Amino acid sequence: MADKFILFNDEKIDPTQLMMLTDLAQLIMEDNEVKVGYQKFGYFDPLEKELNVSFKWRHRGSELYALKSDCLLYGLGYSMQDQDAIHDMLETEVRHRKFFMQLFVMLEEQRLTRLIVRVRPAARKFFKTRRTLKRQDNASQLTVYRTKKMPTDLLFLQLEEALLTDNVLDLETSYSGIVDARLRELLSRAFDTLTTADSADIAIGMMYVIDDLLTRDMLNDYYYLPVKLLEDIKRFKEIKAVELDESAGESGHVETEEVLANSQSSDSESGSYMQTEIAEGRNSRIEAAGGRAGSDSDEVTEIMAGRGKSTAQKDGDGVDISEEVGEENSNVIIEWRTPVITPDTQVNYSLLQKEVLPEVRKLTSIIQKTIAHRSENTRTRLAKGLLDKKLTNWFLDEQKRLFYKKDQQSKELDATFTLLVDASYSMEDKIEETKKGIVLFHETLKKLLIRHEVMAFNEDTFSSDQHAQRNIFDYLVNYQESLSPAGGTGIASIKAQDDNRDGLAIRVAGEMIRRRSEQQKFLIVFSDGEPSAFSYESNGIIDTHEAVMNLRRQGVFVINIFLSQSPIDPQTEATIKNIYNDYCVFVEGVEKLPFIISPLLKKLLLQSLR
Repeated sequence: MADKFILFNDEKIDPTQLMMLTDLAQLIMEDNEVKVGYQKFGYFDPLEKELNVSFKWRHRGSELYALKSDCLLYGLGYSMQDQDAIHDMLETEVRHRKFFMQLFVMLEEQRLTRLIVRVRPAARKFFKTRRTLKRQDNASQLTVYRTKKMPTDLLFLQLEEALLTDNVLDLETSYSGIVDARLRELLSRAFDTLTTADSADIAIGMMYVIDDLLTRDMLNDYYYLPVKLLEDIKRFKEIKAVELDESAGESGHVETEEVLANSQSSDSESGSYMQTEIAEGRNSRIEAAGGRAGSDSDEVTEIMAGRGKSTAQKDGDGVDISEEVGEENSNVIIEWRTPVITPDTQVNYSLLQKEVLPEVRKLTSIIQKTIAHRSENTRTRLAKGLLDKKLTNWFLDEQKRLFYKKDQQSKELDATFTLLVDASYSMEDKIEETKKGIVLFHETLKKLLIRHEVMAFNEDTFSSDQHAQRNIFDYLVNYQESLSPAGGTGIASIKAQDDNRDGLAIRVAGEMIRRRSEQQKFLIVFSDGEPSAFSYESNGIIDTHEAVMNLRRQGVFVINIFLSQSPIDPQTEATIKNIYNDYCVFVEGVEKLPFIISPLLKKLLLQSLR
């Protein structure tokens, strides 16, 4: 179990917020593999499929709106940019290159904002907040630089102020009136730009006016252009183009730039694109695989070849699921164990069984009576069917409805359950009561002849490193043997151990239950906190959420039962609700668990009868 917030360069990142931004990024880019990270400046990296938002918005009054504007600007905006025009712009020779590149990015942001709001009117409020915050920053910085001898920074801020306030006509700098007039004329065109080339032309034109007048380049960074990333993307495209040309004669197939969008990420070190080493929320495979950092001399094909490949990862049925475990779990080693049943284990299970037996009898009786009632339910006064013995309706009913039908509903519940138990160390003070809840589930389902399975999961903390993470699944109740009279004894052997990689566990159990033939499929996750495993951190929140949503889309109903021995704080509750989309039950005081499970199981079983 991890703390609610993750430490991040002396900051604390809210996983719920990160998950929300990731959902937005994947929605607007129509790609479920896109991740969100926090960096000094926002930008989209198509090689890593990572959309970075700026942490400068942290602790601002409208932080979330500003971060969402980053997602829209760098997500939607990327597809609205002409990369060739950017490369042409970068080839322009100027003396003050830092000023030039930031000027171009500022003009492009102006254009992209206008276009995005046009196609997504609902985004207007996010960009309105963004502009307000930028104006506040600009005003405070202008106050400082007017008293310092930093004329280039001051000029840039004056140009930015004119754009942010839509007041280009009042632009005045420390240069001559002729220069100001020319700058005003060029800057006014920024409100009508349609293409990236238009923004580049304005930036180049302004450099022709001001470049020779500047005495030094800018000292600070207000906007960012990931030049190194752009070079790698261009090199990647060139290599792919050569490969396509070589294969064109055989297949006659010409691929588009979607090759880039659909390609897996490069292992070159993304940090080389940034002016910061902060990488919270990243999915850098170079870190996960322990590889070396990329260099300018590396070919993209060499970089791509450095991807780590895991050994076969199999589920409890022996099926290879290495393609289904998710990017965050690519280096996981899955180990399956079956419980060793000792005389003590049998005694302990008998005691647990005895404690929940009254509740089991009560619950099975309710379900069986409901099934019997629905099976015997008779519909009368029908136009066709079996002839009713009572023929009085021949005289009373003008439509002569004298027939009836018996509903022939199945007496078997067409459902299956998987119980997934977090066996991490933080469950130590809850594990005994959790066993009672699991036994209640198992015994009830067994009496109702509903096949199911129970497994516990944990990650070996001490053996895990960047190369491999050993995850242990204890197969406590096997699906095929779940109705056996002797089945279930292994539940008494559950022990709290190390860490919990929830996303992986849900994916593994989900792949197994997804293949079952029953119509209704329920995956119940017992846990006491957020995912916490080696190099998992905030990405574990996203990974778990994605695992849950993927199963929901495939018809598996995923529910979390959150266990706590103390009052659950609102922030933790909000995070769990976000992970499971409100399909969760919170239990404060695990001694109450059997009494909470009973109505839940009843509701789910009755639902499967519909």
